[in-house]
Amino acid sequence: MPVAVKGDPMGLLGLARRAGQLAAGDHAVRFALQRGRAALVLVAEDAGAACRRRFAHLTSREAVPMVVWGRKAELGAALGRSQCAVLAVTDKGLAAALRERLPAGTGGTGAEFGGEPFVAKHPHL
Repeated sequence: MPVAVKGDPMGLLGLARRAGQLAAGDHAVRFALQRGRAALVLVAEDAGAACRRRFAHLTSREAVPMVVWGRKAELGAALGRSQCAVLAVTDKGLAAALRERLPAGTGGTGAEFGGEPFVAKHPHL
């Protein structure tokens, strides 16, 4: 497991995991968004294009900030998994603290990815 440095966003992800304030994985994050529990969605930089489009659409529809940051292996290591492409922070305070610690230039609503949303082609999702 990586060592957390003061100001390191990975340390906050570990804290959120231990506090039970994370939803990790495609289905868990979609469930958190549908229930209005997600305060921030993180999508790995190396996640597939369909995954990024799908969550860009879902987060913009639910007015939840989405950040593309980190790699699947890094996010997974912070959660005690091998990889994680998408996760949601469900605590507003932790989500705000995490956004402050992310490098400048990351952030947004998810709408910046454009293209036809994956969900429009697959309405069962």
